Amino acid sequence: MLKFALKNMAIKKVQILLIVLSIVISAGISVLAFNVATQVDEGIVNNAGYYSVIVGPAGSNTQLAMNTMYFTDTPVGTIPYSVVSSLQQDSRVTTVIPFAMADNYNGYSVVGTAPDFLKDKTVRQGAMFDPTGTMQAVVGSNIAKYNNLSVGDVIYTSHSASGSELHTQGITVVGILEESHSSYDNVVFTQLKTLWEMHEHGEEEEEEAEHHEMHAMVCAVLVNTKNPGCAMQLVQEYDGKIITEEDGDSCTLQAIEPMSVIRDVLNDADDTKYIVFVLCAVILIMNIMIISIITLLNMYHSAKEISLMRLIGISMKRINLLYIIQNSLMGLCSVLLAFGVSRACMLLMNDYVESMGVVLNMSKVYPMEFVILLAVFAISVLPTVIWTFAMSRKDSISE
Repeated sequence: MLKFALKNMAIKKVQILLIVLSIVISAGISVLAFNVATQVDEGIVNNAGYYSVIVGPAGSNTQLAMNTMYFTDTPVGTIPYSVVSSLQQDSRVTTVIPFAMADNYNGYSVVGTAPDFLKDKTVRQGAMFDPTGTMQAVVGSNIAKYNNLSVGDVIYTSHSASGSELHTQGITVVGILEESHSSYDNVVFTQLKTLWEMHEHGEEEEEEAEHHEMHAMVCAVLVNTKNPGCAMQLVQEYDGKIITEEDGDSCTLQAIEPMSVIRDVLNDADDTKYIVFVLCAVILIMNIMIISIITLLNMYHSAKEISLMRLIGISMKRINLLYIIQNSLMGLCSVLLAFGVSRACMLLMNDYVESMGVVLNMSKVYPMEFVILLAVFAISVLPTVIWTFAMSRKDSISE
């Protein structure tokens, strides 16, 4: 029966190809949209919960949050390191982590910070950089993989994305992070002092002015507090606060609660997500109609074949089973192909999603994806079941 079903499918390859294509499009797009939307939501929310308060220069609060937690966009600006020192002495604070972003390595961002910034990450090879030293780096797994880096290699960062303005001082790779399928996979982490020294030596004064003079400055301060009430107090105290340095320069601070900012971002993203889901539903409905029409036409044109099989003594039950097996094989192959296509599309979309601070995990599969694929499979077989059942009732000599 199976062999006969395969031969019958080979004869009707044009119709079969159209049905397979319809199933792959509807199932593939639906699974892709659900997986990507869910991973983006999870990735953004998980990172947002790391810190109670972020203090930085006045400007866009969304830009400050996305830059410090997901390494996207450019820093809002810089603030004096004295802000870090002040927060470290605050009794309401449990953790204070300075953050600075400057330069790049082959297009990857370089972040100057403290080891505590990576406390939840695992160093797969080597060790964490020495907080009291300089010119050491821990690199993300993707950077090591795509640039063929090993512990002990020396890398040279640059001012420009093109890499045409390389620093003369090299940074030694002392560790490589375990793959986390997050934005951390695509960042070079080094001591804050490393960035200060690289912008303090070997540069012309004009270039220093152009690149914002990193010495004794940070782009943001990441803070954890003893309780949410302390976080609210810090936001009220530091948001809009004016800091005046000894040289007379001053800057205005902003303080944000990252979860609140990210919640607003996700609310906007949810509207877009729902639009995508609606479009997927429309595509799915249209393809269900196409699949049903093609299947019914195929079964209608098979009436002569069925009559011939009935004449040579094949029961209607076996004929029904033949067509159900045929369409089940076609549906199963189609949904498996749709799943593979969705993963291939995720690979192509990864660069775009990385701009949101999330690295897609190709191996991540959600139960709802299986529900979608199972539903599409059932829909692809349903017209055949309905038609064969109707034929059985009409057939006066069926067993």
